[in-house]
Amino acid sequence: MRPPSPPPRVLVIGAIGRAGAAVLRERLGQVGAVPVTVLCTRGFAHQPRGLDHAVVDGGDWRDCLHHVSAQDEVLLVLDTPRHAREAIFWRPERAALVPLVEALHAQGVRRLDVVFGPGHAPDATESAALQRLGFGAREAGRRPPVAAPPSPTGPWPERLAAWMLRTLIDTLHALGMQRRP
Repeated sequence: MRPPSPPPRVLVIGAIGRAGAAVLRERLGQVGAVPVTVLCTRGFAHQPRGLDHAVVDGGDWRDCLHHVSAQDEVLLVLDTPRHAREAIFWRPERAALVPLVEALHAQGVRRLDVVFGPGHAPDATESAALQRLGFGAREAGRRPPVAAPPSPTGPWPERLAAWMLRTLIDTLHALGMQRRP
């Protein structure tokens, strides 16, 4: 009899800076969301509901691999720390990005997104490696591209309502991605 597979979860590596805060806010704010685990340098007692942590012993990127399971959805955030308190979140060095994603792929991870903070865009080597492995990359604050909804062609009240809803959704998304003090 095989041991049961671990439940699905979101694993956030490098939850620092504006990008890390936006990722955590987005994932913890979803209704019916799967548990979110962040990699940390030490444990902490008080955390929001739905958030768990795993302590990584060491600073090398290989030290985090035993916390990752093939069923995880991994979000790797590359941004600059804003506050000293963010030192609790473990993060790999930028130079370790390609070896880390290759090791995660070899370990069976198939759902991985790299979120780049402002000013941390991927170079050609990183982009090629992510594309070769089938992983996604996006800049923080930008939604993945989606097809534009068809323009309503009904009576003017229907068109007005559709425009108002689109404007409201876009405004709420923009407010959620703004820098917060």
